[in-house]
Amino acid sequence: MYRIMAVEDDSLVQNMLGHAMRAEGFEFISCLTGGAALDLACREKPDLVILDINLPDMGGHDVCRRLKADSRTRHIPVIILTGEAREIASRVRGLDLGAEDYLFKPVSPKVLVSRINSILKTPRGR
Repeated sequence: MYRIMAVEDDSLVQNMLGHAMRAEGFEFISCLTGGAALDLACREKPDLVILDINLPDMGGHDVCRRLKADSRTRHIPVIILTGEAREIASRVRGLDLGAEDYLFKPVSPKVLVSRINSILKTPRGR
């Protein structure tokens, strides 16, 4: 079973992500801040991180950069999921920092799961 970690400070979005991930058979863990994400990623070794850009303690781009710079977490795929940073420069920055994908809220849970399956190379239509 794949473990998906969400870094999301909005409880409604976090609940939607948890429901969608569990419905697809993924294990789901979450946290509210970038600092907690860095600690949790090292400790729990998720298979993929869904990362918001606007977090209360640090920006998602910084979290992505730090995850990809750390030998313990650099292999973990990151999907940036944001509701605000829609500028091309922000998307390019996120991808240049190593994110595997960049999606916008609101996102269809089916689209998100499809992107996750594509990144993790999981079988379709489980």
